[in-house]
Amino acid sequence: MPDTLALTLSEEEQRRLLDWWRSIEEAHQIVKRLTSLVSELRLNKDSSHADGMILFYRAVSEISYGYAGVRGGVRRAFTKEYSKALQLNIVMCLSFVPKFSVDAKVLLERVANRVTGPSALQLIQRIRETLMENDEIINELERKAHNVFGKDSFKKIQEKVMQDMTLPM
Repeated sequence: MPDTLALTLSEEEQRRLLDWWRSIEEAHQIVKRLTSLVSELRLNKDSSHADGMILFYRAVSEISYGYAGVRGGVRRAFTKEYSKALQLNIVMCLSFVPKFSVDAKVLLERVANRVTGPSALQLIQRIRETLMENDEIINELERKAHNVFGKDSFKKIQEKVMQDMTLPM
């Protein structure tokens, strides 16, 4: 199967991949903080009951899963597992993050409209700030992905991912 044939990275490609890895490690710290804040909000007596809380929590979980998938894929790219299939997986996981980030921001505001209490409102503000940091790192990760795959190749892989996920009519 051509998608599973191992790819060999040049030294320059390894350097760009390592640079991307460093940014993914920064993203990992942001998403850890985000999930911690959201867990704290879910447990807060002034917000745990808020309409949309479970959907918001799920959206943030999907952000975390997307980053974990990219992180795992990039780590495996330094091994003999690196292939077109792994590239597809990395791009697919990276594509989850901005989509669920938008969902999380919309759902956060829904939750915020139903929350009372200063500690819950303070948590919501800290989550907003962390989501803004997340937006910055998403843009950086996409730029680094362009450096690794090439901008046109990255877009072609994204199109293939969308095509593979779309049911035929």
